[in-house]
Amino acid sequence: MNERLLLVEDHVMVRQSIRNFIEDAGLQVIGEAGTGADAVRMAGELAPDLIIMDIHLPDMNGIEAVRRIHRQRPDIRIIALTAYNEKAYRQALHDAGGQAFVLKTAELAELLTVILSVIALDAPPRTRSSKPKAEPDFRLSERELSILRCTARGWTNKQIGNYLDISDRTVQVHLQAVYGKMDVSSRTEAVSRAIALGMIPIINGESS
Repeated sequence: MNERLLLVEDHVMVRQSIRNFIEDAGLQVIGEAGTGADAVRMAGELAPDLIIMDIHLPDMNGIEAVRRIHRQRPDIRIIALTAYNEKAYRQALHDAGGQAFVLKTAELAELLTVILSVIALDAPPRTRSSKPKAEPDFRLSERELSILRCTARGWTNKQIGNYLDISDRTVQVHLQAVYGKMDVSSRTEAVSRAIALGMIPIINGESS
């Protein structure tokens, strides 16, 4: 997975916390911005694949920044962060060109899940067919699927092990088996592909 992210958040400590978390998950942050103007400028200069955009910025409304970016670069996917859950915000984001909406009260694991779902849902389109969807050419055991579902929540190997009553070493062994079967090389790629194939659900995420 080679998606490049731009992180827009005016609070430095919050921004750094988000960056550390998503980089630990294997995603690449190529830039940070603290204002809407910088976000618009950096979107043009860096051409990220995805932007995590705080709605409440000191110089302009984040939705206006989303609108300007989408007008210039409609290929860039945008996830908005906000403290408010009103339907009007969701509609405004959708109209401006955003793909998803995450509350600031959510845990970082939920943000990661939404990021992965947006990446999966916006993968290059395949030729549509009236034939039933083909099954993946690999099979995961129930244990492997359980571990993958936990991974999608952003849990560490230790957290997964405690939940499933196995050692974190055993969790890692199962994950390596999953990587081999799915032909991926990271947790992020495995979760993204599993979501795209409908093997595991999008957890607490909404695509509009």
